[in-house]
Amino acid sequence: MESFLEDLKLQVQCSLCKETMVEPKLLQCFHTFCKTCIKTNAQLDGQVNIFKCPQCDSSTELKELNDVEDLQISPIHSRIVQVLSFVENQKVCSVSASHSHALWQCLDCDRSLCYECLNSHSIFTKDHKVVALSEMTKEDVEVMLKKESPCKTHAHQDVEFYCQDCDDLICLLCLRDCHKKHKIISLQEFAQDSLSQNFGEAQKLFDDQEERQRQEKITFQIKETSSEAQKQVKELTKKLVKKLTDCEQQLLNEIQKSITKADKNLRILRHAPAAQEYIKYFIQNGTASEIFDLRSDKEDSKTFAYRPFGKYRIGVEFKPNEGLDEQVNTGLGLVRETFEKADPNMCSFKVEPDEFEVMKKATLKVVLNEGKPCGSSLDDVTIHFKTEKEGSVEEKRVTDDGQIEVTFTPRVSGQLTAKVQVHGNPVSNSPLMMDVKPQHIKEMATYSKLQIAMITGAKCPSGVAVNKTNTRIAVADRALHCVRVFNMDGDLLLSYGSEGREEGQLCRPEGLVFLNETDLIIHDSGNYGRICMVDTLFGKFLKTIGGGSGKIVKGDLNIITVEITNWWTRSGGFEFLLFTNNIDDKCDVAIARRGPHCAIAHNGLLYHSNGSWVQVKHFNYHLLHWDEQTAVTTITTNRHPIGEFNNLAVNDSNLFVCDRESQKVHKLTLDGRYLGATSSLSSAPKYIAVLNDGRIICTTDEGRVLFF
Repeated sequence: MESFLEDLKLQVQCSLCKETMVEPKLLQCFHTFCKTCIKTNAQLDGQVNIFKCPQCDSSTELKELNDVEDLQISPIHSRIVQVLSFVENQKVCSVSASHSHALWQCLDCDRSLCYECLNSHSIFTKDHKVVALSEMTKEDVEVMLKKESPCKTHAHQDVEFYCQDCDDLICLLCLRDCHKKHKIISLQEFAQDSLSQNFGEAQKLFDDQEERQRQEKITFQIKETSSEAQKQVKELTKKLVKKLTDCEQQLLNEIQKSITKADKNLRILRHAPAAQEYIKYFIQNGTASEIFDLRSDKEDSKTFAYRPFGKYRIGVEFKPNEGLDEQVNTGLGLVRETFEKADPNMCSFKVEPDEFEVMKKATLKVVLNEGKPCGSSLDDVTIHFKTEKEGSVEEKRVTDDGQIEVTFTPRVSGQLTAKVQVHGNPVSNSPLMMDVKPQHIKEMATYSKLQIAMITGAKCPSGVAVNKTNTRIAVADRALHCVRVFNMDGDLLLSYGSEGREEGQLCRPEGLVFLNETDLIIHDSGNYGRICMVDTLFGKFLKTIGGGSGKIVKGDLNIITVEITNWWTRSGGFEFLLFTNNIDDKCDVAIARRGPHCAIAHNGLLYHSNGSWVQVKHFNYHLLHWDEQTAVTTITTNRHPIGEFNNLAVNDSNLFVCDRESQKVHKLTLDGRYLGATSSLSSAPKYIAVLNDGRIICTTDEGRVLFF
C-alpha cells in the first residue's frame, strides 16, 4: 500500500517545485506542471510572456500572466491529487462537517461516514461496499481512482454506458427510462474507441516523415498569411466608424481559428512521441467521464484531435468588401481558406441522372482536382454545347463540398455533346457524348373527375375542344349524336343535340372548336357536313352554315380560330373557306392540290398537316394571300419517328400530333424539334386537345377518352 501511494505521489509531483501539483495544467507539449509554477517561471519576451518547458524546452505563449487560467487542467492528474489528499488527510464526514471524524468510506457513494451516519447509510444501501479508513487497501484506492462521475440526470447513480444516438454518458436508470431502443455501448468500449483513433493518428504522423514536413510547411504558410490577413483587417477597421468594431472582432476570431489549428498541429507534429506516451497513459488510467469531457470541448481545443490541413491548402487571406463605404452593415469582408488552383487534367465531369429525357432538367457536376479542395470558382468553369439548340445552361452553383454543379436542359433527343473547361483548358474527359432520350408521355394512372365524367354514358367520343381560359371543355359523341360540355371539375354544363336534321339536332358530330369562351362550332358530319354554332352558356342555337342552306360542305371539317370572328374549314373540293365578320360572307381560297388533315392557327402562323408532313406558314387572312414558297418550316416523317401526321393541337410551347399509323401521340417544339411520344395505343388517336396545365386529352377510333 505504501509503495503504491508513493508511486501515485511521483506521478503528480511537479518537476519545478518538487511538490504535489496544485491545479495541474497541461501544456501544448503535453507535459504537466502546477499552475503557480507556470505563472512564476514565465518570462516576458517582448509583449508576451513565454513559459519554456524544462522537460522538452518547447515554448508556451501567454499574452497575459492570467492566461495561465485558460490552459487546460489535466483531469487524470487532478483526480490522483484529489484521491491522495483524501487518503493522507484527516477525514470529515460527508454528511455534515459538525459530526465526528469520518472512520469509513463508501466506495459506491464516494462518501466519508462517521459512526452515526454509517448506521443510517447501512439501512438504505445494504449492497454498497463500505471500508474502514484505517484498513483501506491498494485495491480500494484503485476503485476510488477509477470511479466514474455521477449521472447528470440521476445524481445518486454513476454513469455506466455511452449512448451513441444521444452522444451522452448515461446510467442504468437513464437506459431503462429514455434509451431503450438506442445504440448503447459500454464505457470501456467507448474509451477505447475514442482514444485509439487519436493514438493511431499520432502514430501515423510519427511514422510518415514526408507528411509531417508537408504539414509543417502548410502551418507556417497559414501563420504567415493569417498574420497578413490580420494586418489588413486592422488597417481597414481604423477607417471605419465605431459600429463596425464588432465585425472586426468576429473576423479576427475566424482567422484565429486557423492560427490556433496551425499552432496545435505544429506542436503535435513536433511532440508526437510525447503525445503518444500521454495517450497510452490516458488509455490505461483515464476514466470514460474524463475522456467524454475532453471530447466535448470545442472543436479547436480538443486535446488529442489531430486534423491535417488539406494537401493543396496554402494559407488564409482576407478578401475586402470593395463597396464597404456604401454597405457598412455587411461587415468588413470575408475570411476564407486559400488553395492551389485546380489542374484541368485532374478535373472531370459527369451528368446525373445517367439517363435523361429531352426538355427535362439534368445536372452536370464538375469534379475539380479529383474532389480535393482547390482555389477555383464558378467563373473559372465554362460549359458549352455544340449549338444553342442542343442545350442551354440555366444555373451554376458551388456545392457544399466545393464542386461545381450546372443545371441544364437538353433541347434535342439523340447525341448531345458537352464541353467543359477549367481556366480555359478542357477537363480530362471533355468533350462528353450523352444520349438524350425522347420524352415518354405517360397516360395518367388514375382517372380525374373530369375524365370519369367524359366517359360516363358516352358511346363513341369523337371531337374534343377546350376554350382559351380552360373553363369549358366540349366532347362530341358520334353514336349519341350530341355534344356535351363540362367544367374542369367534371360537372356537366350542357348536353346539346339529338339525332336529326332540324334546329338543335345533330348527326354524327365530329370536329369541335370554341369560337370564344362560350360559343362552340360543331362539324355536323352526318348532315352533309354542315357547321353549327351553339351558345354553350345558355344552350342556345345560333346559326347553321352549309348543308341544307347555301353551299354544301363535305368531308372532314377541321375548324381553327384565326381571330375572334374568323375561322377556317375544309371543303369537299379540298379548298379552304374563310368566314369573316359577316357569317354569310364566304370566299373560297385554293391552297393545295389535296387538302390537309388538320389546320391550326397560333400566334400568326398556320400549322397544317397532310399525312406525310406538317407545314408552318405565315398567312395574311385579310388579303386572302397564301404563298406556297414561304413556309416557315416543314416537318416531315423522314426527320422524325412519326408514321403519319393527322390531327394537331398546339399551345405556346409545343405541337402535338395524332399519328394513326403508329397509334401514338407525338410531341414536338413549335419549330419542329422532336421531343417524345406516348406508348402505342390500343387504337389510333383521332382528335386531340391540350390544356393550359400541359395535360393532353385525346379520343381514339374505338371511342376511348385518354388523359396524358
